[in-house]
Amino acid sequence: MFETRFKIRATQLDTFGHLNHAAFLEIFEWARWEWAVAGGPDPMRMVQEQGIGPAIVHVDIHFSKEVRFHETVLVKTWFKELGKRRGVIGQEMLKPDGSLASRATITFVMLNLKTRKMDRIPEEMRAMYQADEPYRRLRASARRGISVGNTHG
Repeated sequence: MFETRFKIRATQLDTFGHLNHAAFLEIFEWARWEWAVAGGPDPMRMVQEQGIGPAIVHVDIHFSKEVRFHETVLVKTWFKELGKRRGVIGQEMLKPDGSLASRATITFVMLNLKTRKMDRIPEEMRAMYQADEPYRRLRASARRGISVGNTHG
């Protein structure tokens, strides 16, 4: 699991004075890029050297609380699932008090940029998936009501 912090800027607000719904998606994407570069294969290197890249096929976002100007949010990013050609990334955006502002589930396939067809998930991503196993177990324990301490970091 990877954590990234973002400070909300005025240009990300809507007319209600809180974070625009599209800005949530943008912040989640920035967090995925930071996660990929810090913990595994640089997506640009994968494209240039291997001719493959992740292509988003489904996004599901749930909004729980508003996020306001100048708040600094914490985004947690991890692999939820990983198959041969498809993966699911989990993300949560937490407010400064640790409460959940938004949750996203991002489904992707690995795209071969030459054939324009699905390809296999590379080993570098499998290593990231394995590294996220303790966090997946922690989350599963918390859902079952087992006390696991502070899960907000």
